Amino acid sequence: MAATATLTSGDVARIKSKEDFANGVVLRVSELQEVGGKKHKCMLSDGNNSIRGVLASQFADLVASGELSNGCLIKITAFVTNTIGSDDVVLATDLSVVSPGTGIVKMEVDNALNARNSTPEAAGKPQAKSSTADPDAKENSTPGPDFKSSKTPGPGLSPVSFFSPAPTPTGAGIKTAPTPPSTMGVSDRKNHHKIAQLHPYETNWCIRAKVDRKAPLRALPSKPDVKVMTVDLVDETGTAIQGTFWRGPAERMSEQLVEGKVYVFHKFKVKPADKKYVTVKNEYQIDFTDTTDVSEAADQDSSAMTTAVEVTPIEQLPRRIGQRAPVDVMGVVLALGSYGTVKRKADNSELPRREVTIGDQSGKSVAITLWGDMSSTTAQQLEGMEGRAVLQVTGCRVTDYNGCSLSTLSKSVASINPETPAAQQMMLWYKTSEMNPDRFTAVGADLVMARGSQGGSQGGAGGVPARERYFSLKDVSGLTAETEALANDKAIFQNVTACVAMINNDDKNIFYLANPENGRKVVDQGGGRFWSEADSKVVEKPEHRYLLSVRLADHTGETNVQLFGKEAEAVMGMRADELAALKEAGGEGFAGALKAAQWKPWQVVVMSKAREYNGNRSVRHSAYKVENIDWVSESSRLVTLIAKYGN
Repeated sequence: MAATATLTSGDVARIKSKEDFANGVVLRVSELQEVGGKKHKCMLSDGNNSIRGVLASQFADLVASGELSNGCLIKITAFVTNTIGSDDVVLATDLSVVSPGTGIVKMEVDNALNARNSTPEAAGKPQAKSSTADPDAKENSTPGPDFKSSKTPGPGLSPVSFFSPAPTPTGAGIKTAPTPPSTMGVSDRKNHHKIAQLHPYETNWCIRAKVDRKAPLRALPSKPDVKVMTVDLVDETGTAIQGTFWRGPAERMSEQLVEGKVYVFHKFKVKPADKKYVTVKNEYQIDFTDTTDVSEAADQDSSAMTTAVEVTPIEQLPRRIGQRAPVDVMGVVLALGSYGTVKRKADNSELPRREVTIGDQSGKSVAITLWGDMSSTTAQQLEGMEGRAVLQVTGCRVTDYNGCSLSTLSKSVASINPETPAAQQMMLWYKTSEMNPDRFTAVGADLVMARGSQGGSQGGAGGVPARERYFSLKDVSGLTAETEALANDKAIFQNVTACVAMINNDDKNIFYLANPENGRKVVDQGGGRFWSEADSKVVEKPEHRYLLSVRLADHTGETNVQLFGKEAEAVMGMRADELAALKEAGGEGFAGALKAAQWKPWQVVVMSKAREYNGNRSVRHSAYKVENIDWVSESSRLVTLIAKYGN
């Protein structure tokens, strides 16, 4: 291999032009340096020109063994080229060493790199040799051909700012001491990076951004003495990112940072975003450290610092279930639900809510729950606007309610008929295509996922599966705690047609006494006193709540399923208090009610979840939804399935 490992002049230029290398590309390594744990940065040359490079962490062992070193030739067979500021950077993800290095590299340097690292006065001029070189000039000169590393490289190639645009030189030989963390002075720093430029391979970042949202200071549940505060930042390009302050800086910045103000943040860590926790749409997030410098920007103009709207098509929303990062949506208003309220668990206060259903060009629809003031102000403006208005809501959370739905957050913003080309085009499409609300399909009805280790069947995780795919109780009972989704503490939903073959009539398992305000269990203390341990108070008039254990049956077998609340009421045909009264009255009424509930067919969405009890992990099935069968649509569905067997 070494015999054919030769450098080809012009390969670097082709890399920068994003050309493909079917057989890989051979480059020489120099200025190898570890960054960000096991990753390494370096310069890569084709013998004439150079490009900055990052070697993925899987090659750390090659570097540690000395096989991959300065001067060696490597063949890169898989890489990604990104533009960071004004520089191109190659991230190598698959490579092999084809010629050993010497540790000292003799090579030609890219002319552009030479010009960048020379002083402004010397750029474009030949360097004059001097036998009596000035010490300061020598210290700040561009590395020579045989130079391996420098204690104080030139302004454009310092180890701290390898991928960053060069700061403005302050004069040859002038050294500055490290700047201590800011006490919130005013910064007139001019050289800022854009948030979109941030990546994990550098720490000497400097951004100018507006604090779009500042979360309250909080303590970690597992470590009450550790304080944490998160902020949402947005710059003039409309790009947002979430940042986190820890411990002392968190307490200090919780008092000093003000929402809506513009600040300069200097020296911080960038890492991949944890999609389960971040609330901002960005591939990365920021960790601020003790050395981070934060100061108010001299220019407080934040008029352009508004998070860019990136509308997610409705048909793609199921992919975002389980992620905290919000989405922006837009669609034609199809229906407006009734006004309602929900009790907060914290203080039992009433929280207003209202649902709006929208649809887009994909033919899919989704319900958005508007909370708080938005449920009245926005919803009132939409009265009578079905089919005649486009609603755009930014900063929504995707939930698995009814398969897939949306819920507004405190930072959500609703716009009716926004003056954007996309909104105008959507309204034009709706009018000219003769669409109507009945022609849209709820996006939650199409949410399906593979059953992992069980193979074959498909089930819905986080939502209700499509009814076109037929499920049976054999599919339900076939789930185990090792099924991929269940092993990851997710729920699997399967829509089946089944009958209630048996109801467990044990008093302890059929209903319980509860606080009517929240459904929490109460204990009869005698004398008409009922005590709620969870609420620490006496409940005057408790009510019975269902806790039915039933056995569902279909043509493939039987499965034990738990029914609660309205699902149990649907099966029994009466409220739990009524059934309890029949039980207390004696006679045949109680047994007759149980018998009457058996062998009726239902459309049941079975939710399966894994739980651990006494050290054993098992699967528990409960009824997520129970509905009467629409025999017309069910027959049509079955006919469609039968027809597919003939194809």
